[in-house]
Amino acid sequence: MSDKRLNNTIFLMFLATENYKRAHALSNKDFLKLDSRFAILNYISECPDIFDNMTGPEMAKEIDQYVSAV
Repeated sequence: MSDKRLNNTIFLMFLATENYKRAHALSNKDFLKLDSRFAILNYISECPDIFDNMTGPEMAKEIDQYVSAV
């Protein structure tokens, strides 16, 4: 993975995480518990192109759909 793609992926992981936490009023600790159960950050890092053009609410909805499918 190129440095540019890696940086973009990390940024998308940050954005998606923050939007999901905001949508569900989660603390960092609460999100990390959820991530340890469902590997949300791994999901985002494996398919960052899905999140690339999404709005904040769309990111949260995508993560909700992922979590409900796992």
